Amino acid sequence: MSSLSEFARRMSVRADNVPREVNKVKRQAALAVDQAVVLGTPVDTGTARSNWIVSLDEPTDRTQGAYVPLEGGDMGERSNAKAALAQGQGAIAQSQPEQDIHITNNLDYIVPLNEGSSAQAPAAFVEEAVNAGVNAVKRAKVDTGKRM
Repeated sequence: MSSLSEFARRMSVRADNVPREVNKVKRQAALAVDQAVVLGTPVDTGTARSNWIVSLDEPTDRTQGAYVPLEGGDMGERSNAKAALAQGQGAIAQSQPEQDIHITNNLDYIVPLNEGSSAQAPAAFVEEAVNAGVNAVKRAKVDTGKRM
């Protein structure tokens, strides 16, 4: 009977670890998507890149100006990427197992940009970012406790 009790205890420990481990994978996927979409967004003034906003529970409906306004794709685009990624990393790090992570860009021209309206980046950079997230999930390792 003790071996059955021990088995039940070990299964309980594994079950308790599942939400934490799934949240870890969710965070890894969100970080991969956020990085890919921010860095894949074409830059002119920095506004599109700066408007990738990560929120928890609900998608945001807000927009904002560029973190560092640019003129014609100036080198300051790195500052906008860095600020957008920092915002995303901060939000993602706060996510709990029961929370959804949303990566949103509410600019009215983000869809045309993704459809290829800019010569600076190929079309479908959003879809490429989603693929980066899928690949992060595929690579993820879930640790539910010691092997039996």
